[in-house]
Amino acid sequence: MCTACRLAEWRHFQTLEINKRNRQNALDANRAAYLGRKKAIKDSIKAGVITALTVLLFLALVSATRDAIRYEWETKPAMLKANGVK
Repeated sequence: MCTACRLAEWRHFQTLEINKRNRQNALDANRAAYLGRKKAIKDSIKAGVITALTVLLFLALVSATRDAIRYEWETKPAMLKANGVK
């Protein structure tokens, strides 16, 4: 085999290796981007759930406070008055 043939074969294999490496780098970059988007979506869903639960707990607190105030200002005085307590 002549030197030119060996050099051509070596260049061919070098080109194949470079192409394989570039393809793998592109696949890795796409996978990283996909996983980043997936994590961002998961984090935004988690934040939405936490926000919804916080709002529901706040509404429950407001409702319980309203019921306690109503009891103290309406129900309790009426009950005491019915029992003859001034």
